[in-house]
Amino acid sequence: MTFEQFKYVLEIAKTGSINQASNNLFLSQAALSTSIKNLEEELGQAIFVRNNRGIQTTPFGRDFISYITPICAQMIQLEHICGQQADTNRVTFSVSSNGYRFVAPICAKLYQRYKTLGIHIYHLDGIGDETIDYVSSHQVEIGIVRVWECYKQLYTRQFFAKKVQFTPLATVNMCIFVGKGSPLFALDPKQDTIAPKVLADYPMVVHSNLNTGPYSDIFSRLKIPYNRNRIITGSRAVIYDTLENTDAFYVSSDCERGYRNIETPSHLRSFVLEDCDIHSEIGWIKHEDYVLTPIAKEFVREITWMFQIYQDPYWN
Repeated sequence: MTFEQFKYVLEIAKTGSINQASNNLFLSQAALSTSIKNLEEELGQAIFVRNNRGIQTTPFGRDFISYITPICAQMIQLEHICGQQADTNRVTFSVSSNGYRFVAPICAKLYQRYKTLGIHIYHLDGIGDETIDYVSSHQVEIGIVRVWECYKQLYTRQFFAKKVQFTPLATVNMCIFVGKGSPLFALDPKQDTIAPKVLADYPMVVHSNLNTGPYSDIFSRLKIPYNRNRIITGSRAVIYDTLENTDAFYVSSDCERGYRNIETPSHLRSFVLEDCDIHSEIGWIKHEDYVLTPIAKEFVREITWMFQIYQDPYWN
């Protein structure tokens, strides 16, 4: 088995598709399938099963992925450290977030400022509590996370146990996203809120980490009616494709005003949940022993300024 095969496994698990994974990895489907087949034969166990619903991870596969994920992360970090030593003039910065679109434009600003020196930016996508783990294990310098108000104690205990410091940026409402496949997309453009009861006739698309586990009761807490249909995935790309092609909705945090100067995708629409007494706190985290580098300080200043504007009544 090789490190490359580990990366292939993680990409397939992330996308839930051999086709998408091969595109992301710049490999042919045949080469990717052969590599995975060889690995499964070496292990004597199937990692994935292939059926008419696509690629599913086997129980052994889930255990295998849980073991190789930190190995791959550490290898990336090792490459990062070796690269720093090989090129002392190059600037580096690493960040993880739970898919927030406002992070990439800030990273782009840093790139523009430092590209003449040479810069490596590591921007990792964290599912569930992965961003917290990335920061705790020093795999990234900064993490951008969401803390649901109703789970504040749970998060606080986790931060303490993993030696992570949390700095809040803004408190935001809970919202849902829909795509052009939903009848809700065609509602009056002036309508920006929605009652949870309206969602009773529509399925939900949800990350696998919210389908089970300590946060899985968030939907009942939000008073979202039960629907017997649900689409479960570990990939954000699948979420957005699903919203575009079905009448499903996705529960998230209302950060739209935090995306100033960033165009909202025309194929998505968000609605704040009405009469909702649960809010999200968006903030940044670092390991308690980590001292911010100059470029990390720039990143923190940029994101703090962005959310100060968000909070300023003058701009609302």
